Amino acid sequence: MIIAFASKNHLGLNSDLGSNISQSEYITVVEIEGGKLKKVTNVENVFFKQEVDAVAFAEFIKETKAEKLVVSSVENADIANELLKGNVLVQEGSAGRIADMLKTFQNIEAR
Repeated sequence: MIIAFASKNHLGLNSDLGSNISQSEYITVVEIEGGKLKKVTNVENVFFKQEVDAVAFAEFIKETKAEKLVVSSVENADIANELLKGNVLVQEGSAGRIADMLKTFQNIEAR
């Protein structure tokens, strides 16, 4: 499973989840295999402090091969719809440190 987290900064797993896409400086991409952390990559968010084009953002996330995007909130429904069209699930309403949220996903993936 590959999960993309909207990140407030470049600290990877130690970063806090971004409040929304345009306020997230990075996207932290995490690969989990068999319930174990396999790889973590930080990608600069080209939409940071900009208006987010839904189609372009969906393509940006698809390039990471993420199956899920975790963010506190999505700016508008068009972004979520474009991600869903590309088979990327969107999880909103989360907050806190990415490492802490990741533990939940690792437990789910291990089952």
